[in-house]
Amino acid sequence: MNIIQDFIPKGNRNRPGNTMNPRYITVHNTGNVNNGANALGHSNFIKSLAAGSTSWHYTVDDQRIVQHLPTNENGWHAGDGGHGPGNRTSIGIEICENADGNYAKAEEKAVELIVHLMETHNIPVENVVSHKKWSNKQCPHRILPRWGAFIETIKEKASEKTVAKRFDEVPDWARPSVKKLMDRGIIGDPVGDATFYRIAVILDRLKVIA
Repeated sequence: MNIIQDFIPKGNRNRPGNTMNPRYITVHNTGNVNNGANALGHSNFIKSLAAGSTSWHYTVDDQRIVQHLPTNENGWHAGDGGHGPGNRTSIGIEICENADGNYAKAEEKAVELIVHLMETHNIPVENVVSHKKWSNKQCPHRILPRWGAFIETIKEKASEKTVAKRFDEVPDWARPSVKKLMDRGIIGDPVGDATFYRIAVILDRLKVIA
């Protein structure tokens, strides 16, 4: 995953530097529809004095992901105080709404980032939460009306990347084809994702695997 690191300078008011072991991922909408209010624009803003004490970890637009804080440091984005679990144990992600961008694509990229962070930090999907959870703010306002569907999309993307580490974890529909590949020494183990298993089945049906 291509992530641009453009960290808030150490010593800035909005980079507190407190050590964090992330347990949650908090989703926000920027609420800024101005042209140019993309990930790079927000990166410039968050490094400026105008940001005050506000900070978060990632901003996502339709083109890129920019990281502002290491994920082992907390930011001030959840609105639940200096010792609240939102601020002190969650990774904050802002999804851009700039009028000159494609919001649907920005949300897709945010889902990819969320799945990546879930895997990296062993965060369950149940701990992917809205800003509203921590402070009752109507944020992310564009996602809250369909929050359940948003979480289902994350689950689907995560399942596509699930790796079968043992043969008995290979999906039933792909197991015979994967076994043929293993028996013929083409692969040494059944590790793969949903795309790999689909290709194995197609090759089997085309008689490419004798």
